[in-house]
Amino acid sequence: MEKLLEIRSLSVDFRTPRGRVRALREVSMVVPKGKIIGVVGESGSGKSTLIWTIMRLLAVNGTVENGEILFDGGNVLEFDDNRLKGFRGEKVSMVFQDPMTSQSPVLDYRSQFTDILYRRTEMSRRERLGKAIKMMNRVGIPDSEKRIYQYPHHFSGGMRQRAGIAMALLMDPSLLIADEPTTALDVTMEAQIIHLIREARSEFGSTVMLVSHNLGLIAELCDEIVVMYAGEIVEHADAHDIFFDAKHPYTKALIACNPALDLEMEGQFPTIPGDVPDLHQSPAGCVFAPRCAFSDETCSKERPAYSISAGKHSEVVDHSVRCHLYCPDKGGKTKHDLTALSLNAAADRTRSEIAHCDEADELLSIQDLRVRFPTMGRIKALAEGVDDPFIDAVYEVSLGLRAGETLGLVGESGSGKTTLGRAIIGLNGVHSGSIKFKGSELVGLSQNQYRKVRRDVAMMFQDPVGSLSPRRTVGQLLTEPFLIHGIEKGSQRDQAARLCEMVSLPANFLSRYPHELSGGQARRVGVARALALNPALIVADEPTAGLDVSVQGEILNLMLDMQAAHGLGFLLISHNLPVIRHVCDKLAIMYLGRIVEYGDCEQVFRNPAHPYSQALVRGTPQPDPTRRRQLVSIEGEVPSLSNRPGGCEFHTRCPYSGERCKYLVPEPSLLADGRTVRCHNPLAE
Repeated sequence: MEKLLEIRSLSVDFRTPRGRVRALREVSMVVPKGKIIGVVGESGSGKSTLIWTIMRLLAVNGTVENGEILFDGGNVLEFDDNRLKGFRGEKVSMVFQDPMTSQSPVLDYRSQFTDILYRRTEMSRRERLGKAIKMMNRVGIPDSEKRIYQYPHHFSGGMRQRAGIAMALLMDPSLLIADEPTTALDVTMEAQIIHLIREARSEFGSTVMLVSHNLGLIAELCDEIVVMYAGEIVEHADAHDIFFDAKHPYTKALIACNPALDLEMEGQFPTIPGDVPDLHQSPAGCVFAPRCAFSDETCSKERPAYSISAGKHSEVVDHSVRCHLYCPDKGGKTKHDLTALSLNAAADRTRSEIAHCDEADELLSIQDLRVRFPTMGRIKALAEGVDDPFIDAVYEVSLGLRAGETLGLVGESGSGKTTLGRAIIGLNGVHSGSIKFKGSELVGLSQNQYRKVRRDVAMMFQDPVGSLSPRRTVGQLLTEPFLIHGIEKGSQRDQAARLCEMVSLPANFLSRYPHELSGGQARRVGVARALALNPALIVADEPTAGLDVSVQGEILNLMLDMQAAHGLGFLLISHNLPVIRHVCDKLAIMYLGRIVEYGDCEQVFRNPAHPYSQALVRGTPQPDPTRRRQLVSIEGEVPSLSNRPGGCEFHTRCPYSGERCKYLVPEPSLLADGRTVRCHNPLAE
């Protein structure tokens, strides 16, 4: 295959107050033309450092110690400023992880698109605008002629990501680098982005380098996969060989940690023991040896060489692995059937063994809840003749939750999930309806009265670092709930140490600040804060968003352990459907603020009754390259809350909609298995 990009023996260090961090060590790989190459690995494995080095966008404290990046007959690391300008954007473009921060909030899309074409001096301003509109249309942004004059905050998350892809493709680049392009997106928008990247490869002939920790996304898209760990490439092969014939113990463990692989899994989630090593010092032997069940004395002392063999599923892509188990000079020590993975053992306890209260003892009961937000001030509404200047973010919602039970809440961005969770703990006002906790009404309580309730009702916020004060240490953050509620239980340091131990954080973390924590560590601090006062109910808003599969398993195992020990009730808000399926007893599907399906979690997954539920279930990417979807399960954007469709609000996107769906709002109907569904023609009876 023809090479587009070749990396040879690349080593990158970062200078820090504690010494040099050896972020990349002797990394070598080839990116062939016309292929989609996936780069996977846990946080700290060097994925982002690799792509930032390719783009020459390293931070000022980053230095390339050794190696070459060969592209178009030259070494990128030696390009002068003029050649580098032609390289970025024209030859290689990048889709960033967070479109809201990578796109200018003070420039409309017309300015941002036409600015990218500044080197095309032969094009007039009108021609540049026409090309920008055409590109927006090609990535599926409707009404591009009008929407190109809008700003990023006018777009939904999925539409902003589409705009980012359109900008990256505007100069017809040879290589498109996508850094976690679907991390913050729900499953339906993720499916649309997957198909969009496929179409970009086929229509523009682009080569794609995809960085992600989402193995389902990698399996859906990639031809080849590079597995990185602690700054090194440990395995590289065809996608089918990685998923069906992985050789390195780390690769096998990473795949086994994915909850989408085992739909019948009970008990705790498998995790990889230990943490990614500190890279201030280069390990003498195999970087994975401290976490590997197969390591021996040789592994800890000698660095393994690459073993290269023919791929089983590809005649043109070799299978290379960096592991002593496969080194040909180790005298037949090769083990191709690694049966015992280096995973923490899953507990024998099953979900059915968690004690639940009687039906009469409902922990949380929500009836006909309605939450409204103003769209304009009263004076402006009067001036413009608007009678009802509000939108309904949560509309006629009824739910119930018992102690020891987990209720999942899923839906696309903008469906009202977080608003509902915040309303339960009193952070959003309620227009009408009822929220009862342990039989006591919460709607209408003053903030002083709600403070007492928050001893028993806690919330885990979606952003693990942003929800922690940057000016407080971990120790201060953990003892803050005791100070707020005037509770004295021994010394504050003892309480903080107890909570740290509960969530498996080292005691020396008490003096650290949030910015010194990884995403998983910050999430553990959030869990500890939520558990500090032994609450009866925890509202967990996207507790695993952005986390590696192994860290995700650790957080979920911790939540399950606390639930088993204390009978906690969880309202779990997430777009990670495999996690929801394994953890939740009940499931509620939200769309435009309404619950469209509600009932037993496994029944919803096995036989969804609402077309929207079916679209969500089918839209989940599977970690299996043989099960790639050809069509997205649902098209279009979620309608605006300020302009709700008449009748069934899903009819504009529903493949089964009929005439009455356009004008008649469906009432909740009870199915034989106890589920309720809002649909004129439910798919299950």
